[in-house]
Amino acid sequence: MRIVETWSTKQFKTTIYAMERWHVVEFEAGPMKQAYKFMKDSHPAVGDVKDALTEGFLAEVYATFEKMYLNLKENA
Repeated sequence: MRIVETWSTKQFKTTIYAMERWHVVEFEAGPMKQAYKFMKDSHPAVGDVKDALTEGFLAEVYATFEKMYLNLKENA
C-alpha cells in the first residue's frame, strides 16, 4: 500500500492509498479514523476516487465523526 495523495481541511485529514485492487480513502479527525475502499475496476484513477468524494459523501463522513466523538466522549 502506498500513499497517492493527502490533504487537510478544517474538518479532517484525507489520505488516498493505492493497493493492487483498491484505492483506500482514509479520513482522520482527532483520535478517530474512517476508511472507505473503492475498487479499481469502478474507480481506476485517483481522479475517479476524488470525483466520488462529493459534498454529500463528505457531509456523511463528518456526521459519522460527530457520532463517533459523542460515543467516545460518553464511554471514555
